Amino acid sequence: MKKIGLLIVCFSLPLCGGCAPVLLATGVVAGYAISRDSVLMDLDQPWDRVWSAAQQEVTERGLVKRENPKRGRLDARVEETDVVVALKQLTPSTVRVVVRARKNLLPKVDVAQKVALGIQRRL
Repeated sequence: MKKIGLLIVCFSLPLCGGCAPVLLATGVVAGYAISRDSVLMDLDQPWDRVWSAAQQEVTERGLVKRENPKRGRLDARVEETDVVVALKQLTPSTVRVVVRARKNLLPKVDVAQKVALGIQRRL
């Protein structure tokens, strides 16, 4: 399983603009993957810290429409794009963050990446 995570990270590093290697060295990111409209990160950080970083990043970049800390979900408007940040506790020390972005029903992975990398930087 660790090999699969390592492969995902290695293949997605060129898409990260140089930020992920620095964050990997500090132990923040356990995994990073990009799909058509979303970015998935597994972060080795406590839930409260990840939630706070996500809240701050989305608030700074745009308008928070809805937030539900119990379900780990933030709905926002960033760069005229609908963004959803979803958190899920994987282990006691790992939180999965999925950032989805769509504008007029079309995927906007570049916006999702900006928000995801902003969350990583805050950690």
